[in-house]
Amino acid sequence: MGGIVRAGTPGVSLQVILGFLAIGLPEALLGASWPAMGAGVHAPLVAVVGIAAVLAAGSAAAAMTAEPVARRFGSGRTVDMGVALTVLALLGFSFAPHYWVLLVFALPYGIGSGMLVVALNAYVAVRSANARITWLHATTAFGALVGHTVLGWIIADGADWRWAYRTIGLVQLALAVVLAAGTRRWRDHLTAAQMAQLGETPYAQGDWRHDMRRPHVVRTLMAMPAAVAVIVLMFATTSVEQTTMLWASSYMVHAGGMSIHTAGVYANLFFVGLVAGSVVAGVVALKVRDVWMVVGGIAVLLGAVVLMVVPMAGLWRALTAPILLGVGCAPIAPAVVHATPRLFGAARTPAMIGMQTAAVSLATLVSPVLFAGVERVSGSMHALPWYLLGFTVIALAAYARVVRVARLHARGE
Repeated sequence: MGGIVRAGTPGVSLQVILGFLAIGLPEALLGASWPAMGAGVHAPLVAVVGIAAVLAAGSAAAAMTAEPVARRFGSGRTVDMGVALTVLALLGFSFAPHYWVLLVFALPYGIGSGMLVVALNAYVAVRSANARITWLHATTAFGALVGHTVLGWIIADGADWRWAYRTIGLVQLALAVVLAAGTRRWRDHLTAAQMAQLGETPYAQGDWRHDMRRPHVVRTLMAMPAAVAVIVLMFATTSVEQTTMLWASSYMVHAGGMSIHTAGVYANLFFVGLVAGSVVAGVVALKVRDVWMVVGGIAVLLGAVVLMVVPMAGLWRALTAPILLGVGCAPIAPAVVHATPRLFGAARTPAMIGMQTAAVSLATLVSPVLFAGVERVSGSMHALPWYLLGFTVIALAAYARVVRVARLHARGE
């Protein structure tokens, strides 16, 4: 799982950067806006789970089908379709008069997001070095931070939550127009040099959109060594990330004694850590292999969880723990994306990344809700660090399996 830097690779263009930005802009809106949105459509607090379920289902369905779509229409058009669907959803949310309308527009919201993640990650996985992929993921994190911040400003200024969604939707529309204008710039063809750097044979690798339709493709992929471990790794690390996003503020209020306003400000530091961690990880990835990027991220997550349970005076824990959680999550997904062609082959990369994205969607839905059950049983928000620790240990165990398979593969065993 090495970090190969491909000189002269045309994999990172303005179109790709804008695509990753388009993933992030709407990513953090639902959780932050729901208190105002739920009141606006006369829905109870728990009703957000219904919207989250539709979003996750749409994203997972798109993730499992995006590979044949991208093969049929090309990466550029697939990205265009994904962004267009998110624009439709954001603007639909902004005009929704009732809760059931939100559920309707949540479907294209999830489908568009899933299509974007698979198409973009599959495109850069076989063309870019880990550092570039990490920086692209930093663009997504930055987009999430911007969307979250704009939403907070608009609501804090006394405007209706609908204007927040409308504003982000119009920005997303502008991105869609720019992306559509540059559709022809996408190049799905892999050069001989790129194939050689991936260690691929010339067979059917000149264009990853070649027909690889086989029966039971999911079963075939999952039978490959390390496939299950990679899926578990992505599920576990996403569980840490999404649970932190949803519950960090509540943890600081009920376990840390903060006011609701102060806790919201400190919880936003997770996104700061995610952006800063992605930028720093991109620099580190220029010299460090994928395996150490993932191990380093997991080590930082372990440190953050330990910090959450260690008694500490003042606000230092509230200041540093969410930042460290963001920094720890930052390098893991880009390193896994970068390693996917080397573990499974370039031709299987889009389908494999689709399965990884489906695991991320499932974790996004299941893990935060599962913690609600854990909190109810334990009767305390103090369970959050131990919950995060459990998933971090699972991620470490899964990655140990991936590394073992990669080493055996490198020795030809």
